[in-house]
Amino acid sequence: MSEAPIEWDRLSEEQRAWALHAEALRRRAQAIALSHPDLDPGDLYHALRCLELSSAERLRRGLERGKLRTYAR
Repeated sequence: MSEAPIEWDRLSEEQRAWALHAEALRRRAQAIALSHPDLDPGDLYHALRCLELSSAERLRRGLERGKLRTYAR
């Protein structure tokens, strides 16, 4: 499934900056995945995005995500 093209002229400056940054991170994730075929580009993109968060924010999100599970590992 391919994504719809971005309508750049309809985006605000902030949205355009976010989209350009996201695309740069996707390209970086793809490049890493090319040299590490056992890694998923989507997982790499997510990890790169998470690295931009503060430690406290990563912890908060991880704890929130853990609450969603109804079972323990």
